[in-house]
Amino acid sequence: MVRFGIISYAHPHALRYAPVIKASRRAKLVAISGDGPNSGVAKLEAKKYGAKFYPTYEELLKDKTIEAVYIATETYKHKEVAIRAAEEGKHILLEKPIALTLEDGKEIIKAARKAGVKLMVPFNPRFTQPLRKAKEMIENNEIGRLEYIYAISEYVKPPMFLEGLDTSWFFDVRKSGGGGFMDTAPHGIDSLFWLTESDPVEVYADIGAKIWGFKVDDIGTALIKFKNGVVTLLTAGWANPKGYPVGLEMKYYIVGDDGFLDIRTAYPDFTVYQDKTEKIYWERADIEGIINSFIDAIQQDKEPPITGEDALKNLAVVLAAYESSKTGKTVKIEI
Repeated sequence: MVRFGIISYAHPHALRYAPVIKASRRAKLVAISGDGPNSGVAKLEAKKYGAKFYPTYEELLKDKTIEAVYIATETYKHKEVAIRAAEEGKHILLEKPIALTLEDGKEIIKAARKAGVKLMVPFNPRFTQPLRKAKEMIENNEIGRLEYIYAISEYVKPPMFLEGLDTSWFFDVRKSGGGGFMDTAPHGIDSLFWLTESDPVEVYADIGAKIWGFKVDDIGTALIKFKNGVVTLLTAGWANPKGYPVGLEMKYYIVGDDGFLDIRTAYPDFTVYQDKTEKIYWERADIEGIINSFIDAIQQDKEPPITGEDALKNLAVVLAAYESSKTGKTVKIEI
């Protein structure tokens, strides 16, 4: 069993990772730290799952029994915490995006390589059942040559609607790097890398505060062209209103020259109609898949399916999209 620590509950994704790690037969949740916002939630979660609580990540990293950490701090702390985790010899599952800048991302990768620890950034869509099936069909040439992908990945409700959590850092560009597009687009971008099996070459984007009037952007659309000729259109952000029955929306329209795939939702669900309409997701194989893939990389001493370099390329696309939106011009993607 791989012994895990969770660093911070600043990012609400920690609420999903903790029970999956706890339930895994291949992992043991040893400790949780309370860095940053939601320290009280982290402490309650540690008690709930029988894990040791440390007030700070430095204390957690000194725990010699911990082999791997899931880092869910605010994005601007990723470089500091990830490098320290590498220095302490911990394998690193680092919440997205990898960092605020390409330079910081490169330093994280360098530190992990130097320490000989595994570094993975979790992007969920490629671990969902519908997209895995789509990938299989593309590889088997069942829809012919891939031409276009239209994706909504992801639409979510703004973080402020997450009850009981302090998510104010998402609205501070110095801490988050951007708004709704920065928060959600990396998932979709990774899925496009994975589905096209090609590198992005240029992007044209429109990103802004179009729905909520935040000081940060809430939604964006990016036209991304790939080296193999596939053209993709990605929309992502905080698009869902408070009363919307779906907390997370992902849709894909994958076009080949001999057919297309229409994925209406990447997560199996059912609908409850009462005083309000609510979507209930009955299966989240994606997070379990992420944890198992990360454990495989550690135990089999191999590269994880999403490397630090993959995450760096992902960030390059996101930053290029913001530059395109700012200038109104197509931007070449360079790392």
